[in-house]
Amino acid sequence: MAADLRVEWWSDRVLALTIDRPRRRNPVDGELLSALAVELETNGTKAGAVVLRGAGGTAFSAGFDFDQLHGTEADLEADQAIGKAVEAILACPAPVISMIQGHCHGAGVELALSCDLRLAADDLQLSLRAVSLGVVYRYQLISRLVEIAGLGRAADLLLAMPVLGAAEAVAWGLVTEVVPAAGIEARTRELAEMLAAAPRSAVEGTKASLVLASRRPAASDALEQSGRWRRRAATSPERRAALEAAKKRLGRSL
Repeated sequence: MAADLRVEWWSDRVLALTIDRPRRRNPVDGELLSALAVELETNGTKAGAVVLRGAGGTAFSAGFDFDQLHGTEADLEADQAIGKAVEAILACPAPVISMIQGHCHGAGVELALSCDLRLAADDLQLSLRAVSLGVVYRYQLISRLVEIAGLGRAADLLLAMPVLGAAEAVAWGLVTEVVPAAGIEARTRELAEMLAAAPRSAVEGTKASLVLASRRPAASDALEQSGRWRRRAATSPERRAALEAAKKRLGRSL
């Protein structure tokens, strides 16, 4: 499809959604994220389990497409697309499994962390390097990181900006299982079919209960303050310079 989201039924019960931009490590943008949300809202309701993955075997997703970012406050519009996709993952009645191979960065991490189960290949390279690009992540992602990994590790991931391997990621709770790269698709299919074969009302009720338990509403003033910090960072000259330098490293220009 135009958005480079490949839609397949692995069986009559398991839906696989593949970010299909392997030459660039599967970056996402507004169009692709919107297509992902639509598929989850339509076909996701018919599935017993959903798998989200990246094409090519070397990357889940490198994050939001740099070509769609220009170093201005308008870049915050990406939040709406990311938020819509995340909410669609959470609202999907079927459990969503992220099959994470190789590179997983930025917005790719947020998509993966929103999934109910997160299987990672042993070649995982995971990072959140927004600070180096002059960006403050969405409050919802930061809150999710603190919930999963704890405040100290969330701070380390966001401020020290390490690239985590599979062993660290599973120890921190960022992924739920690590599988040898050669066997990750087989293991993902096995897990998805097992879930899809279980009584649907029990699976859906358990997922809904877990999502409800994780939704501790943020105080409105916290969201407002976070929005102010993000707008300030998005419009700073330092952020534009950092983004320009990053694009030059990738052979692109603003």
